[in-house]
Amino acid sequence: MRIFERLFVIALLLCSMQVVTALQEPTLAENTLEVVSTEMHPSSLAVEGVVYLCGAFLVLLRWRHVLRAMQAAWPLVALGALALVSGLWSTEPSLTLRRSIMLLVSTVLAIYLGERYTTEKLARLLAQTFCLMMVVTIILSFVAPLYVIDYSTASYFGAWKGLASHKNMFGEYMAESVALLLLVRFRNFPWLRYVFLVIAVALLLLSRSATALFCGTLVIVAMLLWRGARLQPRLRALVYATTGVTVFSGIYFLASHPSLVLQVLGRDSTLTGRTQIWALAWPALMKSPILGYGYDAFWTGMKGEALNIMVGSQWLVPHAHNGFLDLGLSLGLLGLCIFLYVWARSILRAIEFVRLAPGPIGLWPISYLCFFTLHNITESSLLTRPLTISFLMFAAITTSLAVHHPGEVSADLDSEQIVIADEKRFVLVQ
Repeated sequence: MRIFERLFVIALLLCSMQVVTALQEPTLAENTLEVVSTEMHPSSLAVEGVVYLCGAFLVLLRWRHVLRAMQAAWPLVALGALALVSGLWSTEPSLTLRRSIMLLVSTVLAIYLGERYTTEKLARLLAQTFCLMMVVTIILSFVAPLYVIDYSTASYFGAWKGLASHKNMFGEYMAESVALLLLVRFRNFPWLRYVFLVIAVALLLLSRSATALFCGTLVIVAMLLWRGARLQPRLRALVYATTGVTVFSGIYFLASHPSLVLQVLGRDSTLTGRTQIWALAWPALMKSPILGYGYDAFWTGMKGEALNIMVGSQWLVPHAHNGFLDLGLSLGLLGLCIFLYVWARSILRAIEFVRLAPGPIGLWPISYLCFFTLHNITESSLLTRPLTISFLMFAAITTSLAVHHPGEVSADLDSEQIVIADEKRFVLVQ
């Protein structure tokens, strides 16, 4: 059963990375019309259906534990419930109903992961999945490069998209891999971690994703700040002061020389058209500010307010390229407030986790949450699709922090180990 669970988790993570879609015909993922399509590829539906059924079986086996975890992570469930209810006012009721049901199922699976595995175990499973993705990507780059390298767009010709549908998505995965491999430790062949770390950095650069590179770099630098939380009060104040001066100096330099920074990142002053999309999407949000247009119903094709944005930007816009703005368009300020409440609770628990959890892995939850937040400023992965690795890990980490909180006995109980946390260390009892 444990092997089956591990295989399920890896399969779920790969599905949430849209690996099946990326392995269709190479031109499919980059087809412009496909971007605004509301339908999924049949093979993707079939694979996800099998994974969901396996997940339902595992959830039923631990339904009491999952139910308690859902109570601990109730704001996540409330967000999914709001998405389902939004079908009442959605501009695309049937589409919202289908996708909100899938969102609720995905949320339950994420809560299952957070209840079943501690944060350290989740990090190890994610690291293993990323390493598997790297291996397959490198192999395909030799035997079938069209599947992992983008040759369909002139602006990013030769950029690596790996086992993802787009280079920015692949860059996100590799940036997360770099941060994760800096923190996680391999029990067998520890030297292999450094090999994959080098590969992850190289693939991140090959993806040419400025957003992923920028956010990943900021998060790695911020790790120094979080490590300072474990120091003595005097040293902690020194680290905070130094980090604060560095951050504000960076902000001042960015504000004083924006064109230079954007030129280094290979972007123009509009962030590749993003600022124009934001300016056009904001008035659309203000026309339905409280409840939005229904879950995942705004960008459903060339009609309504979405059509006005596409005409104004002269681009078949797939999403707002800002997760918070997209969430507002879907569920309004009500949904955004619920999400921010979930996010704030998770951030506070992650900060406490840094102080109480030993070793580098204690920095993983706060590092991931920071990356998740920064990345959604110029990309959209909050709640735009039912099953994405970003939302899945966010929900799983949020649940894990709520259930496996330091100072309490872990809910991940089995006959082989119990993890007990106190303020100074985690004690592993075999």
